[in-house]
Amino acid sequence: MREVQLKWNPSSVDISDISEITLVTSLFEVVAHLEVTKEGVRQLVKIKFKPDKGPDNLNQIAYLEVEGPLNPYPMPIQGGEGYVVVWNRHPLSVAAINFDSLHVIPPYVIDENGVQITIRGLPEGVSGFLKAARSIFPPDNVKVVDVEEIEDSVLKILTPKQLEIAVIAVQSGYYQNPRKISKKELSELSNIPRSTLQEHLAKAEAALMEWVVKVHNSK
Repeated sequence: MREVQLKWNPSSVDISDISEITLVTSLFEVVAHLEVTKEGVRQLVKIKFKPDKGPDNLNQIAYLEVEGPLNPYPMPIQGGEGYVVVWNRHPLSVAAINFDSLHVIPPYVIDENGVQITIRGLPEGVSGFLKAARSIFPPDNVKVVDVEEIEDSVLKILTPKQLEIAVIAVQSGYYQNPRKISKKELSELSNIPRSTLQEHLAKAEAALMEWVVKVHNSK
């Protein structure tokens, strides 16, 4: 299994058709893939429109189709923010679909800082997608991660419960700045008592920090 992080700088986005998204939004965060077909990907997107832009402007982008809001929430208004469901038929998205055992890992963001996505899959699928990406939208930076080595190391230092809670916390935005979820909300989401949750997180954080220091000192 191989994991690769691809990054495009703002200057590269500006001269590509991805800039059509940044002209309409100040934040376009793909939170989840709801459906994957050979023609495109149905995505749940957290979005923040620019002051004079709205869903109609997003729908005018040739490779995007706005399906609707995230029920039961309303569609974001012009200049507003919220969640929308879109079909993304950009050639890069379609290219990823055409390779077996390849996954684009949400969440990922398109904004003024550029674009960074993570793909994971078998070596031949990853290599094929990278070749396609370089012809469609050449990335400025490609970083290969040894997934099996990292996963093996993490599994050795964290208990299964610590790992489970850590994953939920990260995916829920607990470690983002500012935090997107409180410890109380995280406790309710994971159905784990707050005191127990806090203990698991504290031990996981301590173990991970010790591991990072050891890896750094061994270099």
